[in-house]
Order: sequence, then C-alpha cells, then structure tokens
Amino acid sequence: MNRPNSIHAFLMTTVLTLTLVAGVLAADEPEYQEYRPSSHKTEFFWISFDNESIVVTVPDQDGTRAYEMPIDAVEFGAGQVTLGNGVRFYDVGLEVKGQTFSYADIVDMRVYDDDEMTSMVFYRGEGDGPDVARLRRGNMIRAFNDVRVEKDDFVRGFVFSVTGNIDVLGEVNKDVVSLFGDVYVAQEAVARGDVASVTGQVQISREASVYGIVYTGTQEQKGRSRRFYGTLEESELTIDAYYNRVDGATPLARFEYQDQDSLLPHLLLEGGYAFESERMRLRAGVEQVLWREVPMALGGVAYHELASEDDWLLSRDENNAFTLFWTEDFKDYYERTGGYLYYRVKPADFLTLETGYRYDETRWFEAERDLWSLFGGDKKFPRNFHRVPADLRDQGIAEIDTGTTAAFSFETSYDTRDEKHPYDFSAWNLGGRLEWSDGQFSSDYDYRRYQISLARYQEIHPRIMLISRFVFGGSDGYLPMYKRFYLGGLGTVRGYKHKEYMGKRFWMANLEYRFRFPRTDFACSVLYDAAQISNDSPLNGDVEVKQSIGGALYIGDDFRLSLAQRLDGAEDKDLQLYARFEHSF
Repeated sequence: MNRPNSIHAFLMTTVLTLTLVAGVLAADEPEYQEYRPSSHKTEFFWISFDNESIVVTVPDQDGTRAYEMPIDAVEFGAGQVTLGNGVRFYDVGLEVKGQTFSYADIVDMRVYDDDEMTSMVFYRGEGDGPDVARLRRGNMIRAFNDVRVEKDDFVRGFVFSVTGNIDVLGEVNKDVVSLFGDVYVAQEAVARGDVASVTGQVQISREASVYGIVYTGTQEQKGRSRRFYGTLEESELTIDAYYNRVDGATPLARFEYQDQDSLLPHLLLEGGYAFESERMRLRAGVEQVLWREVPMALGGVAYHELASEDDWLLSRDENNAFTLFWTEDFKDYYERTGGYLYYRVKPADFLTLETGYRYDETRWFEAERDLWSLFGGDKKFPRNFHRVPADLRDQGIAEIDTGTTAAFSFETSYDTRDEKHPYDFSAWNLGGRLEWSDGQFSSDYDYRRYQISLARYQEIHPRIMLISRFVFGGSDGYLPMYKRFYLGGLGTVRGYKHKEYMGKRFWMANLEYRFRFPRTDFACSVLYDAAQISNDSPLNGDVEVKQSIGGALYIGDDFRLSLAQRLDGAEDKDLQLYARFEHSF
C-alpha cells in the first residue's frame, strides 16, 4: 500500500482537523429556529394535576410548600381563577397566601410525568441580563386572553395562558399550555414541545405535527411525532469526516432528505474516500413511514464501509478526538459490503422495537501504525485486534478476509433519559439485542449472540444521583473473532487494559455515586465496576470476578476525567486515567 508523502499527509490532517473542529462548533450552534434555554434560570413554582386534583407548589423558607385542591372546586371569576386555600391566578400572576409569582418573571417552563400526575415547572430568570431578556421575549404569555399563532408565525419559546383558548396555526418551538382553556393545533401547524390543559379540551388535527406528548386532566394522548431521528430540514447537505488507524483521514459528504410532515420516504446518500486504506466509503438508504399514529417504518440500507462492533463503547466522534490528538484508537475494525433491511416501530413513549436482516461480505485491513496525531509524539498505534492471542488472531483474520455473515436481528430500546440533561432527573435506559446467524441464511457461521443492558439513574437529592448499570451477553455456536465480547478499560471495567479480556459470555456491573457542586458546572463521582467473562467455562465461582474502584471529576454533563484502580492480583496495577467527551451509558 502506498503511503502519501509528508506534505500530502500534513495537508490531509490539517483539513481533517479543521473539519472536525467545524463539526464540533456546528454541533454547539443552535439548529434552525431551535430555542435553547439559558442556564440563567431557577425553579419558580410548580403545577401538578390529574383528573381529580390540582396541586400548586411554591418555595418557602423550609424548601417548598404544596397546596392541593379538587379540580371540581376551582372557581372562575372575572379576571381571576380561585383554587382555594389562599391560591388564585389573577391578571398579574399566581398568588399564594398573599405572595405573588408574577407572569412577567417567567422565562421557561417544562412539562413532565411525575408519578401518576402531570407536572409543569415554571422557571424565573436570575438577574436582568441580556440572556434573561432574550428568554422572556421568546415566550407568549396571555393570562386571560385567547391566543392565536397565525399560519406564518413562529414562537421561539412556549405559549401559556390561564383561561384563554390557544389556536396554533403556525409553529411553536416549545410547549403549548392553557391551564383551564382549550388548545387547538391546526392542519400543517407544528408544536415541537408538549401540549397540555388541566380542564380544557385538546384537539390536534390529523395533519398537524406535535413532537411531544398531549396531556389533559382526563386523558393522556400520544403526540404525533412521526420520526425516529432528530429534527431535519427537508433536505440538507453536510460535510463530515472521521479519522482512525485503519482508514486514516476520511472526509465524507452526506445528503439527507426527509419531509417532516408527510409520508414521503426518508432518503440518505453518503460517500467519501479513505486515504490510508485507499478505499471508497459509500452508504445509501431509504426509509418509508407506514403509519403516523403509532410510528412504524420499513427501510433498507446498502453500504461499503469500515465497521466496528465497539460502537457501544464510544461514538465515532469521541473516538476521532482520541485518535487525532493522542494516538489512541479504542476500536477494532473490519470492512463490510452488503445491506440491511429492517422494520421499526415505536408502540409507546420511549420504547422502540426493530427487527431486520443483514448480509455482509467482510474483508480484513491491518492498522496503519505510524499515523500522525497532534500530541502523540513517537507513539505508534497498536495493530488491529492486537489484544487477541496470536493464534486466534491469525484465524480471525483469515475468517474476516474471506467470510460472509448473514443474520436476523431483534432489538429493543426503552430510554426515558433527558438527552441534553441526563443527570437532572430519575430515568431508565434499557436495551436488548439478539443476532441469529445460520447457514440457511447464506452465512458462513452458525450462532446466536445476545446482549441485554439495564441502567437506572436514581435522583436521591437535587444534587446527588446514583447511577447503576448491569450488562449481560452470551452466545451459542461459533463466534468469529470480531463478534466476540471484550472487557476492560474504557466503557467497561475501568482500571484494566482496554479490551484486555475476550470471551463468548460475560456479565458486567457499574455503579456510580455522583455529587454536583452547588451553583457550578462541576460534579464528582465515586466509581465501582465488577465483571466476569469466559470463553467456554460457565460464569460461576471458578471464573475470577474483575473489580475496580475509582473517582471522577465532571465539567458539565459530558466532559469527565476519571482515575481507576484494578483490584485483582495483576503485577501491573497502575492507576488508569480516562477522559470522556460525551455522556456514557
């Protein structure tokens, strides 16, 4: 294989660096017409309701105080709504025991499920700076008047009324809430948040787009979100890139089309060139939504690409950073050419099910060990699958270079986390995957491979969270090298060498106690990991339990530095330092 000269290499890495930096900056910029709330806010008051009662909660000297009233006891008067117990809404704001919480101070709100009730939290701004002023300007608050968002209007924040009826004909970027009035979302209108009313009626046109949940005091309806992906314009052309020790610098052009508010198919075309492996990288896909009320879709994708079974450990973007800056590549790779046909359905909130058939012809590529990195010095990249014993690695290379894998797969995902603020609320994250390969499917291998994971984010205190994860994987039949399980290091059992152990079955448990410092973006954690892995032996007392302890420092929700110490009898027991740039498990 011919290697580019030094000038060529320098130019390519410079282009790649600029592309990656631009991608990071672009990721941090707001999407078109997207409202991003400022951190300059604090909780103001809460309103919770079900079909029988309404609860108003306000802060006081001892924390918070809640006032609960039956819904049928609410009294409506001229310019006010009286709930009893000294609680009323009037033209200025919410009054509780003579204290007024002014509508003018509200800068943001959020609707969510709280046990068996629906809750709305209202936030006020901290100070009078430009960020707080911008938040206020983005919202539309009309206490006792009807609200109409015209067809060509766009509301950057939320729409709120106490008794007024709300008609949405245009687009609202966040929640639409009328406490005691009716809400109507018209044909072709868009509400990107939740829609809620305590006692009023909520009417959603069949051709409207509601991306959140519709809540009323008598029923809960599913929002008409027709997509499995993030918000897209109807079409977009983007430039991307990745950098790893097999393909090297690989710039990509990506075209994607999706009409958010119709049943037209979603189209994807992606192509690029890998300068080290000297290969084109191509991907083309189509997805057809079959039903909008219960989102379901049928799709397929064809590809000629570099693949890795390690995507569950870290994302491509995070691995790019390690490779480009520190000569660390935490994934092993193989090339695959083939396709995947699938059916996906979202039968309930947070729950996604998918089944499909994949056919791959694979090819082996060795790593380019002398690739450039910014702070790597003379350090070399390790070989591809370098942790595998030599005899098994040679056999695995031969299988990859001549093999065909065909398999049916079944996947499920249930995830209630807040994507942008995963440590703010209690949540579940469950996943499972079964892969079945057999000779009758035109495959060279006969196996069943399965993996399940369960993670719980348990809020103990507004600044304390206990995070626990359990993962189990197993198989029967013959697993080729690239389909086996690997444990150790980043994303698994910290304190051990990365992918130090290989097997056909394993279990792993991770425990984290996280404390957030008040009024800062800093947090710290205590960590504990344990696992067993085996090729042929059962996972019993004869297999050593790998354990480690450690601690971590967070800056924000994503960047984390951690130290971990393995607890087994190995001679090399140095503390291991880890850096993460994205939220993990």
